[in-house]
Amino acid sequence: MTLFDVTVPPLKRLTQAIPRLIRKLDDEGPLGHRLAEDGFTGGEHFCVALGYVARTVMPLQGDDVPDLPFDPSAGAIVALAQDMHFLLGSLTPLNFEGAEAREITHVAGEAELTQTGQDYALLYALPNAQFHLTLGYATLRAAGANVGKGDLDGFHVYSPGTNFAQRGTVSH
Repeated sequence: MTLFDVTVPPLKRLTQAIPRLIRKLDDEGPLGHRLAEDGFTGGEHFCVALGYVARTVMPLQGDDVPDLPFDPSAGAIVALAQDMHFLLGSLTPLNFEGAEAREITHVAGEAELTQTGQDYALLYALPNAQFHLTLGYATLRAAGANVGKGDLDGFHVYSPGTNFAQRGTVSH
């Protein structure tokens, strides 16, 4: 398996999940909600998650990450998701030749790190993209949006009214 194989498909799913979640909203209110007073809003989490698409694949190719818009409104997020999906669709395994060993220097918060392409992709970029996607989803849920696990991952299906707090099961 190559870094193309382990980065592009999950990032494509991320670019599909965010618009799917936004389409379920009755209004944009939940996008402005925060899980913690000092944290990102749901919309901001989605912007960051989508930013990790370019922030993952561009350095692996040896390219600079372009400046991306950071507009947490529903329409802007969906447009960014479409742009990132298009970017991913333009890539082939050839774009990732030598990526595993390429040294990538980047900033994580206030830390400057240098990692191999493999470590950068698998230990930093992909986990952070998933983190922000998941926190965006959790923020929507906490704000009362009618979104569920199937809306997030595109796989799960549950009957209306399913309540895991009452189920008492572990496998979901």
